[in-house]
Amino acid sequence: MTVDAFWEWSLARYGDPATREHLLSLQDALDLVVLEALFALWLGSEHYEWQADMVDRMAGASQDWLKAVVVPLRATRMQWRSAPSLQTARKHLLSLEVQAERHLAELMWEAAMVTDHGGTELLYQPARAIGELMHVNLACIEPFRDGKYVSEREQMVVLVEQAT
Repeated sequence: MTVDAFWEWSLARYGDPATREHLLSLQDALDLVVLEALFALWLGSEHYEWQADMVDRMAGASQDWLKAVVVPLRATRMQWRSAPSLQTARKHLLSLEVQAERHLAELMWEAAMVTDHGGTELLYQPARAIGELMHVNLACIEPFRDGKYVSEREQMVVLVEQAT
């Protein structure tokens, strides 16, 4: 398991129009960090379960980059959507945003996957169903904690499994 494998898997799933639309709607409605959700789903697809404290560590390590770089790039790109004269610049911003998201993936990976001892805190669960692990992992991230938005989480798992 590598950050490159996670990134490529995420790009492939995000490339599915229905999955992308659902993720973006949750990003807008619930403040979902799409890459966190994809990380949870990817870990499940690899038969791994993570714990809430691992998720909190990952979110803490990536929050500054997300707020200072990724979100402002996205907001500016979205503002320029209706300005025909800015379409070339908007495409450039999209490229920068993807690069910033890739760095976000690295920050998340480092915080979640590497411990002080060089190992991981993941639980390998080869006997459990992938969909079940995806649900468990998603339930550890905001906004899905405490049993919130179960149907949205279920729909995300179904869409990702269909896109596989």
